[in-house]
Amino acid sequence: MKSILTAFVLTAGMISAALTSQAQNGPKVAGKVIRTGEQPVEFATITLLKAGDSSLVKGAIADINGKYEFEQIKQGKYLIAAAAVGMNRAYSKPFEVGASGVTVPALAMEAASKSLKAVDVTARKPFIEQKADKMVVNVESSITAAGGNAMEVLEKSPTINVDKDGNISMKGKGGVVIMIDGKPTNMTSQDVAELLKSMPASNLEQIELIANPSAKYDAAGNAGIINLKLKKNKSYGTNGNVNLGVSQGVRSRANGALNLNHRNEKVNIFGSYNYSYRRQEQELGVYRTMTNEGRYQVFDQNTGTDQKSDYQGGKIGMDYFISKNHTLGVMADLSRRDRNMSSDAITKIGNGNLVDSILHTNSGESGRWQRGAYNLNYRGILDSTGKELNIDLDYARITQKLNSSIFALNRDGADKALLNSDTSRNGQPSSIEIKSAKIDYVHPLKGQAKLEAGAKVSFVTTDNDARFDSLRTGSWIKDERRSNHFIYKENINAAYININKQFKKVFVQIGLRGEQTHITGNSAFTQDQQAKEIRNDSSYFNLFPSAAMSYQLNKNNTLGLTYSRRIQRPDYEELNPFEFYLDRYTRIAGNPGLKPQYSNNFEVTHTFREFLTTSLAYTHTKDMMTKILEAAVDPVSGDTSAIRYRYQNVAKSDVFNLNISATVPITKWWTSFTTASLSHSMYETVVDKNNVKLSSFGFFGRTQQTFTITKDMSAEAVFFYVSPQLADEGLFRMKAMYGLDLGVQQKVLKGKGSVKLGVTDVFRTNYFRGQFENVGRTTSIFNRWDSRQVRLSFNYRFGNSNVKAARNRETGLEAEQNRVKGGN
Repeated sequence: MKSILTAFVLTAGMISAALTSQAQNGPKVAGKVIRTGEQPVEFATITLLKAGDSSLVKGAIADINGKYEFEQIKQGKYLIAAAAVGMNRAYSKPFEVGASGVTVPALAMEAASKSLKAVDVTARKPFIEQKADKMVVNVESSITAAGGNAMEVLEKSPTINVDKDGNISMKGKGGVVIMIDGKPTNMTSQDVAELLKSMPASNLEQIELIANPSAKYDAAGNAGIINLKLKKNKSYGTNGNVNLGVSQGVRSRANGALNLNHRNEKVNIFGSYNYSYRRQEQELGVYRTMTNEGRYQVFDQNTGTDQKSDYQGGKIGMDYFISKNHTLGVMADLSRRDRNMSSDAITKIGNGNLVDSILHTNSGESGRWQRGAYNLNYRGILDSTGKELNIDLDYARITQKLNSSIFALNRDGADKALLNSDTSRNGQPSSIEIKSAKIDYVHPLKGQAKLEAGAKVSFVTTDNDARFDSLRTGSWIKDERRSNHFIYKENINAAYININKQFKKVFVQIGLRGEQTHITGNSAFTQDQQAKEIRNDSSYFNLFPSAAMSYQLNKNNTLGLTYSRRIQRPDYEELNPFEFYLDRYTRIAGNPGLKPQYSNNFEVTHTFREFLTTSLAYTHTKDMMTKILEAAVDPVSGDTSAIRYRYQNVAKSDVFNLNISATVPITKWWTSFTTASLSHSMYETVVDKNNVKLSSFGFFGRTQQTFTITKDMSAEAVFFYVSPQLADEGLFRMKAMYGLDLGVQQKVLKGKGSVKLGVTDVFRTNYFRGQFENVGRTTSIFNRWDSRQVRLSFNYRFGNSNVKAARNRETGLEAEQNRVKGGN
């Protein structure tokens, strides 16, 4: 760890030295902005203007000491303008720049009076704004956003973490809902990552981080919502962007994306196409110890996996502007993923000193996942007061065809004599059908108040037919113990009401959502030649209150408080009771008795001078769903040496989280963004009829240093560290993970294009290690993936850059499709 930190500091130092040595000769303009009492104005927006016509020459951000500097300024007459939130805009006296440059006298700024509303309009928005019910990231106020993509900007946002697979978590919790202009993406985590990496950061206006959503949103999901708000204008024409990328690690990857948008007075047509090819190798080590019938056993398994996938996705839609206040829209979203995977595993079995037998397992898997989602929507502004009506009708169908085979050889401890062998295959065709309809109404009230109300109904049907065959004496025979047909139906009816009001310094919002759920699960399978069925029929109704409040203490300090009750329903596949055999001793099974988990979420936030944000959150979860390792019994031999991965409901979970984020421009060419999170987690569950209580502290930190080399070139260094703590999956006690990323970016084609070269996980330290112990059973896992990649990407934007973005809508498939695991 010490060597990694040393390398990181040396790397930053070398970049800093290189940048300093590259500073070119030329007249400079330097100065300082202060407030009453000679105190500096931190992070003020400074503009250099021509004295003759006040036209803009250059812009800069003052550092924490209020100092600024402009380099390579042509000789002539200029003046300085300074702006900051809560301050009157200030101007210097005109001055003349000669060959030796100029130091401008300190420019004094005064606090804005309440009557000077115009000052607030012209002032630069802060990078981070903490509001009553959400945190807002103003992308345009970030000097590091230009030339990047939406995923890069999101990674820089407070409380956000993106892992190796593009999975996004907020405040350490997964299952985040991603929206664009209030419309759920309805995609898997990997598809969302591809979309955000192909979206230019210049298209973004704001990012809304909603940790505790209001009653307006579906109650599903514990982590909250991330809403990306796109820039909007009223120009007509056509625009688009193309993105190409390649990367090389142990294996190679490639991706491409094309986005188009055309708008005229009556119609807006938009479409996109995404393609990615990924090949990845993975190493998995599992070391298990146990006592079976008084005999101590050790299972030492090492598996190598090679996976390839091709993804194609396309979207097309149209908005028809019936009139100024009424719009009708349609959209189709189609995607397909083809995947092939092969793995080789060697498991040594013995007592720790002597190997009794060695199990060789070779497996292969191929499949195709397809998704089609369709949306019809209407938006109407009903009168001049702002009454608004939104209606969405949605339909989606997801299908998957998966075929796999397993060949196992069991040899003696010397790996010579054959003890026994087993060959099996299986086919798992499945389909998921989702239908939903929802209506939302907004009614403005007097005194800066607003009422929101709406309703939603959804229907889901899943059909999974798994057939397993075993090779016996040269013929394939259906394995009745493993085959299973699972059909699941779900209906959710919901309604909500939400009211908010702005007082002088206080904003208050309260809401209540009710959801009624009807489910029917039917699993028909045969075991020991006797037909059996497992049914899971139930209905339940829940109320989900939410509340938010913010208070402006003074111009430098804002307090916020939020609360929400949430539900997390099981993914459809997690309810399927059939067991899938990874090898003779390792299985994965669903749980038809799995119940939803409920959480109560509280959070207090404090914002200081618009650059430092601190939050303290607490979440209490009941019946938490967690994947547990448990003993499995062979139905024929009675062998208890196998283990089974299965989701169960944890009795309870309590998580405290303290998060601090700060953006600091250290110099005019060096900007630092750092976020740190400290958490304390406590879990209690029952495994194999034994109580298990676990708790731990955890720390996550990320620092990103961005360096401006020239006007069109920049570099960055990102370091993250995750301390030893309890991992969500299986309640493992994980060891530390950390990594260093380096990159350089060059703008090309008059700023419309960019080329980026980067290296991820430079020292290949980003891998998982963890251990789980329970009643004499210990399981240790080592998991390493192809994390070190050299990446080269190119992005180009063309057409009219002022075309209004497509009217992205919030459909009704959000909660349902987020529970679909296929396609990853």
